[in-house]
Amino acid sequence: MSTIKLARIFTNGAVLQRNKEIHIWGFASKGSVISVEFANNKTECGCDENGRFDAVFPAMDKGGPYSITASDKSGAAVCSENIMIGDVVIICGQSNMEFPMIRVKETYPLEWDNAGNDMIRTFKVTENGVFKAPLEDVETGEWIPAAPETLDDYSAVGYFTAKHMRLKEDVCVGVIDLTLGGVIMEAFMSPGMLEGFDGALAEAEKFKDDVYRQAILKSNDENAAKWREDLDKADTGIRDHYENGEQIINQGKQIALPQFFSDTELSGFVGSIWIARKFTVPKEYVKKKATLWFGTITDYDFCYVNGVFIGTTDYCYPPRRYEIPEGILREGENTVVIRICVEKGFGRVTPGKLYGVVFGRGVRTTDGFTEGIDGADHVVGLGGVWNYLIGARCSASEETVFVNWKPTALYNGMMAPLSGLSVKAFAYYQGESNCVSYEEYAALTGRFVEGIRKMWGNDIPYICVQLPEFDARMEEVSYDHGRGWRGLQAAQEECVKIPGCYLVKAFGCGELNDIHPQRKEPIGKDIADIIMSL
Repeated sequence: MSTIKLARIFTNGAVLQRNKEIHIWGFASKGSVISVEFANNKTECGCDENGRFDAVFPAMDKGGPYSITASDKSGAAVCSENIMIGDVVIICGQSNMEFPMIRVKETYPLEWDNAGNDMIRTFKVTENGVFKAPLEDVETGEWIPAAPETLDDYSAVGYFTAKHMRLKEDVCVGVIDLTLGGVIMEAFMSPGMLEGFDGALAEAEKFKDDVYRQAILKSNDENAAKWREDLDKADTGIRDHYENGEQIINQGKQIALPQFFSDTELSGFVGSIWIARKFTVPKEYVKKKATLWFGTITDYDFCYVNGVFIGTTDYCYPPRRYEIPEGILREGENTVVIRICVEKGFGRVTPGKLYGVVFGRGVRTTDGFTEGIDGADHVVGLGGVWNYLIGARCSASEETVFVNWKPTALYNGMMAPLSGLSVKAFAYYQGESNCVSYEEYAALTGRFVEGIRKMWGNDIPYICVQLPEFDARMEEVSYDHGRGWRGLQAAQEECVKIPGCYLVKAFGCGELNDIHPQRKEPIGKDIADIIMSL
C-alpha cells in the first residue's frame, strides 16, 4: 500500500488564499494517480517521477472550515481538517521580523488577555540552511492559532499585522513565518537571483561541501564551549562565591552603571566581571511579586539576589527580566550580584534602560531612548554606583561562522519548498546585516522581488520595512559609525521604484539604544494598512 502525504503547509489548520487559484500538492508513489477533494470539489492528478502530485482548484471567497483529502486507488488516504479560506501573508527577514511576542510582553501585556482567536494562525518554519538543492518540502512547521498559551512564540510584527488586518475585515489571516535573526538578504535568494553577484555565489558554492560545512559547525561548537569552560575555570568569583556580594562590596572598585565599559578603565576588557550593590525593600513590598529589570548587557550574565541564583541570559540582545522567587527578598537591605561575561571587549550595561526591582506589573514605556514603566506598584532603582571585582581576564572568543546565514541557504531550506502557494502579500523586515554592503542593496532587492513573484505570484505586493532610528555605537561592528545604517535606509527608499513595492517608514518606532525596538504594533499596523488598501 502506498503512502500519501500532503505538503506540510496543508496540514490541519491551514489558511489558503481567497480569490486566487488554490494550488494543493503532496507526495505519494511515483506514477500513482491521486484523487484530491477540497470544499466539495474533486480532481485527479498523477504523481511525477519524484512522487509529487499537484491539484488545482478554482478561486473561492473567504470561508470554512473545510477539509482536504488525498487518496489513491488502493484506499490509502490522508486528510487535513479545519482549513480556512482567508488571507495569507508571508513574513520574512531577520531578527526584528522574527522578534517574538514574549519579548514585548511588558510593552503590550493586554494582548495575552485578548489572544484567543482561531482566526489568526501562524506557520513558523524553523531555520534550516540547505546548499545543494531546494528541498521538496519544508521540514518543520504547523499551523498554530493565536491563544494566550501560544502567543509568546508568535512574530510580534506578524501578529500585529494579522490583528490589524482583521480589524479591517472579518477574515481568517494566516501568517507564514520565514525568518532568522542576523541573516543577510542573500541567504533567502536562489543562485538564479544572485546571478552576477559573484562573491555571494562563490560563498554558497563553498558551503555545498559537506566536509567543509560540518568542520565549521564543529569548530563553532567546540570553540564556544571551550571559551566558556576556560573562563569558568579561571574565574575567582566562582571559586570564592562572589554571588553573596560581600567581597565585591567590601573589596571592589566603584563603577557608575549603566554605561559602556569603553568609557571606563574596563575599556577593551575580555573576561568576567562581578558587580554588586545593596538595595532597600520597604516592608509592604517584601511579599509582592517582584521582577529584576536590568536592560541589556554585553555579552551574557548570571544574576543573584541575596546569594540565590535568579536567572541567566545567554547573549546580549534580550532585555533582562528576572522574576525574584518569593521568600528571597527581605525587609530592609538586600544585595544583587551580576556576573557579566564579555567575549570580545565590547562590554556594556546599556544606557537608557530601566535598572531596578519592579513590584507588581506595569506597562513598559520609552521615548526612543529612556525606558520606564507605568502602573507598577513600586520600583526600587538600581542605577548609580556599583562595586565590581574582576573574576578572570582572557583572550577574545573566536568568531562564530553562522552557516545558515550564507547565500542560498534559506532559499533552499525554507522558501523554495513553498513555491506555488497563492498568497496575499510578502512583507520583509531586514537590512541590519546588509549595512556593510548597502551600495548593493537596492539591486539585490530588485532581484529578490523578481524571484519571489515567480514563486508566489506576479501580482503580490512586496512590503519593505525600513530600518528605524538607531545609535550605531550600540553595536560593536559600529556600521561604519552609522554611515552603513543610513546608507541602507537610503537604499530602502530606492526600492519603492520597483513596481508593486511599498515602504513602511519605521522612524518613530525605533530605540536609539536597542537594535531590537519593542514598539512593533505600529509596524504591523502599517503593513496591514498597505495590504488591505490594495
